[in-house]
Amino acid sequence: MTRKKPFLTLRDKTQLQSNRDPATAIMALTKNYYQCDVLAHMTALLPKQANILELDEQLSSHAIYFAKYASVHHIYMPTKDRRKEIQVNMRHNHMSQVITVTHAPETWHSWLPAVHLIHFSKRMLQRSLLTQLLPHLATQTILWLETENADYDELLATSHYYVAHRFPGHVIYTFQEKPTETKKEDSTEVEKKVLAWLDTYKGHIDDVANEFAKQQINTEAKHQRQLEKQKQLATKNWNEQVAMHQKELQQLKRQITDSKAMVKYISDAWNAEKIVNHDLNQRIYTLLETEKPVLLALKERNIAQQKELAVLRQQNRQLTHRWKQLQTKYERLNNTKIIRFMRKYWHFKKSRKLRNDT
Repeated sequence: MTRKKPFLTLRDKTQLQSNRDPATAIMALTKNYYQCDVLAHMTALLPKQANILELDEQLSSHAIYFAKYASVHHIYMPTKDRRKEIQVNMRHNHMSQVITVTHAPETWHSWLPAVHLIHFSKRMLQRSLLTQLLPHLATQTILWLETENADYDELLATSHYYVAHRFPGHVIYTFQEKPTETKKEDSTEVEKKVLAWLDTYKGHIDDVANEFAKQQINTEAKHQRQLEKQKQLATKNWNEQVAMHQKELQQLKRQITDSKAMVKYISDAWNAEKIVNHDLNQRIYTLLETEKPVLLALKERNIAQQKELAVLRQQNRQLTHRWKQLQTKYERLNNTKIIRFMRKYWHFKKSRKLRNDT
């Protein structure tokens, strides 16, 4: 999840997305637009319903300033990486004059002649780009270059663009058929202008320094407060941990004492059981010595009984064998003809005796 960038609020309630670039840093200190004095001067030079080309996509503040304080028609901004940021800034400040275009100068020929002002920042000022745009410019176009030397005077003179105003770090070129001869100023007037510029920039520098000092003091105070809070929180956490460790130490001490008492109890019980077992063993040994003759007598008696049982078993087997022989003889005898005949005779005799009695 991406974190949203915070907004930077200026004096006139304009809000811009905060970035890590020099322009944003200066605006954060001054709470005013970047290059505010030059912007005010350029606004006075522009006609109504003017079209502006801002080449530096990092300077959304310039576009917002012109949209607020100059009656411009369109502000063109070529973009590479900050298209979304520019759209957010314009939508947040309710600006509809800004048009983002691709960073390809060969596609600008349809609307480039209608542009009244082109701003070349230090980051975007290149001789190749300037040479590429010059043939397509109209006579009303004003060129604003951020430079302190005259390296571009000859190049722009070939297209009849000459210096109209020169500020510290900025040069403004306008289309002229012939260069206007500037009136020679005496040394006192030049000195006065230079002093005025120095006073102005000194005031800005003082304001920036004061604002920076205030922010530094506020930052140090905030940092000190955070350190105090962290110290208090660390002390509180330390005290809580110390108290918790003391409680745990006391619990461990109690557990150790209980464990020692338990070990002593178990040791005493084991020693007592050992003594009892020794006494029992002695008694068992005494009983065994007393009962040993009886056991030996029982063992001898058992041996004698086993022998007697063996003799009885032998006799039992012999008697069983004789009984089987006698039974076999009886069955043979019982099945002979004489015995069967005698059985019939006894039966007949018995039946007659019964009839005579009746």
